[in-house]
Amino acid sequence: MGSVVGAAFAAAGTATALIDRRADHIAAVVADGLRVTGVPGDRHVHPRAARTPDGIGPADLVVVLTDSDSTRAAADSARTLLAPDGVVLTLQNGIGNAEILAAALPEHAVVVGSTYNSAAFLAPGRVLHSNAGETVIGSLDGPLLPLHHRLAERLCAIGLATQAKVDVLGHVWLKFALNCALNPLSAATGLRPGEIYRTASARALLATILDEIVAVTAARGIALPVPDLRAYILDHARTRYNKPSMLQHVEAGLRPELGSLNDALVAEGERLGVATPGNRVLALTVAAIAERHRRRLEQPQLDEAALEAAAHAESDTSGSGNH
Repeated sequence: MGSVVGAAFAAAGTATALIDRRADHIAAVVADGLRVTGVPGDRHVHPRAARTPDGIGPADLVVVLTDSDSTRAAADSARTLLAPDGVVLTLQNGIGNAEILAAALPEHAVVVGSTYNSAAFLAPGRVLHSNAGETVIGSLDGPLLPLHHRLAERLCAIGLATQAKVDVLGHVWLKFALNCALNPLSAATGLRPGEIYRTASARALLATILDEIVAVTAARGIALPVPDLRAYILDHARTRYNKPSMLQHVEAGLRPELGSLNDALVAEGERLGVATPGNRVLALTVAAIAERHRRRLEQPQLDEAALEAAAHAESDTSGSGNH
């Protein structure tokens, strides 16, 4: 999504820089530009691209679209990049990211938002903008200001339909609930949302996960912008066959983004006295599956005899007689 938003700004003529830790992606963009296909048609732009913020800036706007584990590092980069009156916009999945950015950057305005655009990484320098949807932005803990409306207009002007809303926290939690329900279940099963909806066993598990999400959201007192959270998520799953980002990450051997999703829901449940065993088990399962993918990418063929010999040697060394 960072590449999608960056490409939209670059295509509109805005001086744009992409910062990403993936060396192959950055090298491809530097060498031959960024290609985005899908929703906008075929778009080929040539923004600046680097792995660090050194020598880039000052920027009037920093858009953060990292995974939640990288939010603190993104805050450090933003501090280097921002002009004195620069603004930070987070459109990340999950909860807690805006609070981390605001604490790290107290001298800058931090705008929180949620987007229903989706994207997929195709190859270094190539990204698919797979779905267009509404983006909502606003204040983390205050009233709407002129800067929120100006930023919404700016995003609309580059082709990202955006509204500034007072109740943005409800929208952030709605996207949080959607991702908690579908992303890890897709990562665990390999099924896409539409397949989950149409697979009885996966849909039954989805119902369990949803019950816990609804209970935590109600206990937290979040005013959601939809009347029925279960119905909303089921209807969303019914019509979507995109590959969720967590499934993409797991298949690529990357660490899944659980910290601001199901792990955060479990933590909120513990704080509020709401049991969330289904989400806890699902998060642990996805983490284990991600580790399996990582190991198989590093070593596609296991030498079972060597591994078992090493395991027996460990037992002998530790003095354990368990088998």
